[in-house]
Amino acid sequence: MTNTSRMLRYVGLGSLALNLFSNMAMGTALNKVDNWDVDGSHGTLYVHGALTESACRLAMLSAYQTINLGTVGTGQLQHVGQTGNPVAIELRLEDCLSGESRSRTAQGNLLWSQQMPSMKVRFLAPIDIQDPRLAAVIGVQGIGLQLSDAAGSPINLGEYSTPQLVSPGQNQLTYYVTPVRTSAQLNAGAYQALIRFQVSYE
Repeated sequence: MTNTSRMLRYVGLGSLALNLFSNMAMGTALNKVDNWDVDGSHGTLYVHGALTESACRLAMLSAYQTINLGTVGTGQLQHVGQTGNPVAIELRLEDCLSGESRSRTAQGNLLWSQQMPSMKVRFLAPIDIQDPRLAAVIGVQGIGLQLSDAAGSPINLGEYSTPQLVSPGQNQLTYYVTPVRTSAQLNAGAYQALIRFQVSYE
């Protein structure tokens, strides 16, 4: 939701800039005489901003994705904890800068590099009532969605994954989403979920 709102604001600003340019162009064509000193015909724009150094840039195709989990038969999910097939989520990081990084894993181990930045990701979604480790789905009951890293280690919703080093330049990170049977009564049908994610650099 936040990313979508931000995108809409960017579009609005782009439209405003185009309209402003069009009006200025028309004004130039109609008023060839320099009337800077005429009251009400000029003004001043105060423009400010900030330039920050970011470790990487998230590719736009990675920022907004539709993941198809395919069709899973109810016979495959008869017991609590049984799973469907995991489906990969690819996050592409571009223009990663070299730099020193220091971060600690959940076990307290130090992850350090003099030239490679470290990053971690967390996934945000409404939780399943039966199992708060899973993302809730809309449309059916009896399943939730488990997020995991490339090694298959589960990532709890709202918690950052284990930090990992990324190389300067381009990087592709892989995570997985897997349907998991919960203790709720299982019923068949189409389902959907909205999962947001945040990438943090250290």
